[in-house]
Amino acid sequence: MKFLLKRKKAKKVHPGLIPGITQAAFAHLQTKWAKWMTKRTQRFSRKTWKLLLALFVLTAGGYSIYLAIDAFISKGSKSIAVTPIRTPAHINETGDVAAAASPITDTGYSRIKNFRAYMDSLARSHSGKPVYDSIMMHRPGLSDSVQSIENYYQQLKRK
Repeated sequence: MKFLLKRKKAKKVHPGLIPGITQAAFAHLQTKWAKWMTKRTQRFSRKTWKLLLALFVLTAGGYSIYLAIDAFISKGSKSIAVTPIRTPAHINETGDVAAAASPITDTGYSRIKNFRAYMDSLARSHSGKPVYDSIMMHRPGLSDSVQSIENYYQQLKRK
């Protein structure tokens, strides 16, 4: 029985790691709790310990028996509801836009060309340069997006 009462040496943990700090704090808290409990219960006689053990066993056992009987007798259903996992509708799609799914119309392409021409004219004119700079500052990838849309349309036209 002495092996149950032996103190285990605390493992040293690296203080720089968060889990190590948490472990050390928990070990310190355990030690403080154990010392406090020892201090409060050191005057208990053997008879008091037996009485407390019997009280604990009766309480825990009685509650366990109550739960077991209640499970068979109760009329209300206390079962856990199982709900199926909903899979997203587009789970098998790669994200690549198919050419047939969203073709760019000629009017759409002409609008893109007109927008690109407008942006070029803003960049070249002295009065339009502040407007162009403001647009580019607020929409940094706009010119790249317009260029990629134009390239995409031209690739569709070749096919």
